[in-house]
Amino acid sequence: MQLPTTSDERFAFISALEYRLKPERFWVTDFLAQRLMDVEWTFCGGEKENAATVKRCAEYSRDILQAMNPDKVDFGESLQLVAISASAKEEVRDLFALGTSMDAVRVTTQQACGALSAFLQLVYTRDFS
Repeated sequence: MQLPTTSDERFAFISALEYRLKPERFWVTDFLAQRLMDVEWTFCGGEKENAATVKRCAEYSRDILQAMNPDKVDFGESLQLVAISASAKEEVRDLFALGTSMDAVRVTTQQACGALSAFLQLVYTRDFS
């Protein structure tokens, strides 16, 4: 896979992920819309925004998990209850690990793409019922 470098390529990457993950007639609440827009704008800002993209994806993923399981304090436990695939859960775990350790490393475009993928899988495959 060729990593997106320009703003247009990054937007196309987001669009392709959303097309693949977003269910038909999916309703985006204000809670999600603000977070989605913030992540999209940050990601499309280019390579210089990779760290900010990871930070926002991790923060907003935690927000979603908290909203889905308000009685759970531990995000790992909350993640286990979410109706997403095992590989998606692993991506979210990787996102959380990167989000806490990114001060020590330079965030690559591949890591930012992975963070975005984990975040969007959590957004579009969650079940609030």
